Amino acid sequence: MTGVLIFAQNDMLQLDEVTVADSRFERPVSKTGRSVILLTTKDIEPFLGGTLADLLTNQVGIHINGAQSHPGSELSYFIRGGNNRQVLVLIDGVPVSDPTQIENDFDLRTIDLSSIESVEIIRGAASSLYGSAAATAVIKITTNQPKQQSLSASIRTIYGTNNDKLDFPTEPNFQTRQLQFALGNATHAGSISLSDQRTMGMSSVFGTEDDSTAKQNLNVQYQLQLSSDFRLNTIFTKDYFSSEYDDSFPTLMDADNHFTSESQRVVVQPKWTGEFSSFVGRVSWSSSSRDFDSSFPIKFEGDVMDIEGVFSTKLSSQLTGLIGLNHKQQEAQFSNKVSVDLTDYFFNILYEPNGFFEAQTGARLSEHSTYGSNWTYHINPSLYIDFSSVDLRFHASLSTAFIAPSIYKLFDTYSGNQSLEPETNQSFEIGTSLFFKKGGQIQLVYFSRDHQNFVEYDMTTFRYVNSTRDFSVYGTEFLCSYPVTDQLLFQTNYTYTQNEAGEGLRIPKHKVNTSFLQQFNSNTQLLTSIQFVGDRDDLAGQDLVELSSYWLFDLRISHQLSQPGVSLFGSVENVFSADYEEVRGYTARGRNFSLGVSYAF
Repeated sequence: MTGVLIFAQNDMLQLDEVTVADSRFERPVSKTGRSVILLTTKDIEPFLGGTLADLLTNQVGIHINGAQSHPGSELSYFIRGGNNRQVLVLIDGVPVSDPTQIENDFDLRTIDLSSIESVEIIRGAASSLYGSAAATAVIKITTNQPKQQSLSASIRTIYGTNNDKLDFPTEPNFQTRQLQFALGNATHAGSISLSDQRTMGMSSVFGTEDDSTAKQNLNVQYQLQLSSDFRLNTIFTKDYFSSEYDDSFPTLMDADNHFTSESQRVVVQPKWTGEFSSFVGRVSWSSSSRDFDSSFPIKFEGDVMDIEGVFSTKLSSQLTGLIGLNHKQQEAQFSNKVSVDLTDYFFNILYEPNGFFEAQTGARLSEHSTYGSNWTYHINPSLYIDFSSVDLRFHASLSTAFIAPSIYKLFDTYSGNQSLEPETNQSFEIGTSLFFKKGGQIQLVYFSRDHQNFVEYDMTTFRYVNSTRDFSVYGTEFLCSYPVTDQLLFQTNYTYTQNEAGEGLRIPKHKVNTSFLQQFNSNTQLLTSIQFVGDRDDLAGQDLVELSSYWLFDLRISHQLSQPGVSLFGSVENVFSADYEEVRGYTARGRNFSLGVSYAF
């Protein structure tokens, strides 16, 4: 488990040196009025033999179902009891989604973890700030940025096992190769990242054959500093992911099925920064295709065009405001080509007096080509009390969200329903945090969310429908991060999530993550992680079953050699080979080893 405190070898960075943009204004993490997690390079490095899902599922309030399954398994993003369509993913400031997906979400399996510089996670509704999908969380991913310096490069190779809980061969059946290259000066800066990952060793369902996976990633960036206050960023990414998979219908069994996903994205981002104002623009285009080769072959293709402009300014010594415009067009190919347009107008006001009270409020008007005008808003007051040894913070938030049904749910030939109404929900949270002056944080948060017009699959009509009843989700999040000594960081978090009966499949009511980061010397560190996942409901056919709770124990170590730029790192996952299920009838990862080496200059 990692957390919001940032360590650099033995030396802790002060919290006021770290900024987040939860309100779309950059501010110190200790001043934020929301529930925010910030993960930096030091937090990401121990997980480089794994995936982004491995990193995220260790955070408070988050459960990624599928992170411990076959590498090709689809991922479910359960944040505060929500689902994939309620989580917005931003990569380098660009909201990413796939209109061919059932939930119009972004597939986190396709991301190369080594290309990520930081991850900011905003827990709670943020639709009025970031758009319709941000109903339970926003995951803001920043990739490795070009630096204004001379030549730099890194090469990384990782080998490991990829075993389920029933099979423990020690020969490598997982390998990753990564290359990063950057070149820059005061005016121009560019970078390129390449990654190739392949796995064998596991079957998707309980079976005897291996279902292999392959992933390739390309990320190219170029920054042009036209003047001291104007910069132009351009980004091109291309991702490929493929996986063999087995039959789930009419029964779970081995099969020779194959899934392929391909996507590419082009982004142009102008940014102007003045003394009291700034403007950030964005034009992005992405295309994606997903091909299922099985007894029921099908292929989907889609495109997204996204344009946004945000102007922020200091209105007075105590007020900062922003206004923005976003236009998005999504197209997908089913039996016919279909599209939807969404234009958003939004604003946010931040009130920061010199006293202990602070507040922000904002609203968004969403003009949908199918559903017309929809308003969302947020109100977020905070109190700050500065004591000699700690800073005490109280915060509350009331937010609403609007989620339009995906193109798939509206227009799919077999299950689509053009009579669907958009989902809406209202979220409330209240929390308190202690920030210790010498480093460390304790936080306790209560949240609740009321759903209306929830879209679900009807097993009678075999189409998507709006639920006939409203329901609620509520829970509690606790986290503690504290440097016990200069060399030992202790972190733990606990999440309690209560869904109404039948609405929380595969979501644990209780989940705990605990870790110890031991810095033995300036060259060696060991991360010990313990995870408890409580009982969850699942489906076996049409019957509701209960999946038993389980514990996982992982070790991750890294060592800097005396040779400049050369590092070794390794991991042992599920050390005690726990016997557990993530999804009924599907395999789960057993004890696995990895070893890697990197060279940077």
